[in-house]
Amino acid sequence: MLSLLVSLVGYHMDFFEKTNADKNSIGFTYQDYVALKHALELKPEEHIGIEVYDDLHLESIEGHKTLVQVKHSINKSNITNKDIDLWKTLYNWSEAIKTIGDKSISLIFYTNKGLTLEPGIVQLLTNDTKDIEKIKNEIEKIEQDHKNKSDDLYKYISIINSLDSNSSKRLFNSISFQHSEDGIIRQIKTLLKTLAIPDDKIDDAFNYISGAFFKHKYDLVKNHTKINISYDDFRNNLGIDRIIQISRNCINNFDQYYDFESAYPTNVESKISYKQLKDLDLNSDSIVKYVNEMAKTEAFIQKLQSSGDLTTQEERLIYQKALDEWQSRHSATYIRSRFTEINEDHLNKAFSVYTELTGNCNIVLDKNQLPKSMTTGTFLLLSDKPKIGWLQNWESVYK
Repeated sequence: MLSLLVSLVGYHMDFFEKTNADKNSIGFTYQDYVALKHALELKPEEHIGIEVYDDLHLESIEGHKTLVQVKHSINKSNITNKDIDLWKTLYNWSEAIKTIGDKSISLIFYTNKGLTLEPGIVQLLTNDTKDIEKIKNEIEKIEQDHKNKSDDLYKYISIINSLDSNSSKRLFNSISFQHSEDGIIRQIKTLLKTLAIPDDKIDDAFNYISGAFFKHKYDLVKNHTKINISYDDFRNNLGIDRIIQISRNCINNFDQYYDFESAYPTNVESKISYKQLKDLDLNSDSIVKYVNEMAKTEAFIQKLQSSGDLTTQEERLIYQKALDEWQSRHSATYIRSRFTEINEDHLNKAFSVYTELTGNCNIVLDKNQLPKSMTTGTFLLLSDKPKIGWLQNWESVYK
């Protein structure tokens, strides 16, 4: 099993960093799908790394290295025997294997193009068993027949033709091709099937997983961080295992909240949630208790996410459900009122909004109900942002 590496540790990455090539946006997406396929194949302790705007680098646990060149073209013509992308890739790989030395290596050429059926170098390289002498003879013939002796294509061909016997064997015997634009998506969906995801949920799982993966990559690139995702990162921090569990109809068990250690925030009185509870004329001990419940809920949600038991989509859904419940009760309570200051009637209505939500509202996710204290904490988290409030005019005071 292979894992993608941001760098090949112990080897010179200067060369790899020089192989950047301009690609259009669909080319980036194609490369991302290739990376996602290999990420789904990761084993524990393996990593996937992506050189932004460059090719993918893979390494197995045993140390076997694989270099992946990803080429996408809007032009759907086939890869020909004189395709510039093919020869540039062969040149890049010939330089790379010099750096890597005698380490075990595989070379994969991903392309959305088809492969020419004409006899020549392409057909010779795609054969499972490589005839090295035929390949070398074909390259020599191509070099002799090529008319423009000063273009880049001739440079790549002549360099490949000048390789010594050992380098030639190592290069040509290591090459394999993966082609077809739709094929990479089919491969990913097939991998999802092997994870026991039902057929009718494959498309949704594919969309959720690819969305989480692409967003994580985008965040890393935006922060100028090189992409290095471990098996644990991919499965847990990105929430991929949780998405898989949901797709299998697995249900999260929030009962572990009861055994979760309480959290005690600092500067309690400066929090907006504290001030909004203060508006209800609650005693200080009760307010501190509720704010602590809010902190515990926030810490618990973070713990679920870090362990892969809750996705960002699920967290967002919890808040959406809570916000919807608040909107319904808050609107109904104040539908015939127009308060701009606190008086007894306003205070009673605000208190009723709070007690109705925290006492009688149930938030359910995947048929699993949040504990009452966690529900209270969820509403207080929203009030702390502040997304909700208890007074009718809370927005003018706290937003």
